[in-house]
Amino acid sequence: MPDTRVIGDLTVSEVRALEDVQARMDATLRRIGELEVERHRLVASVSGIEVESTRVLESIAARLNIPAGVGWAVDRDGTVRSVEP
Repeated sequence: MPDTRVIGDLTVSEVRALEDVQARMDATLRRIGELEVERHRLVASVSGIEVESTRVLESIAARLNIPAGVGWAVDRDGTVRSVEP
């Protein structure tokens, strides 16, 4: 174990400043953790929306008898058009 000796004491304002910095660091790290959890939830939500979107598109293709592998697109007005590769 290294030999240590007291070389001085912090002032009250230095102790408070260090405590304040540490508290802000802790709060920031907690917030980063919260944001990471929220990010994971959002990613999961996007996955669910993608699955739902695929189901809707498959349903449209089936109703319009669009064969698999045929390109198609939907205009803003709801018109479905074939798309040539």
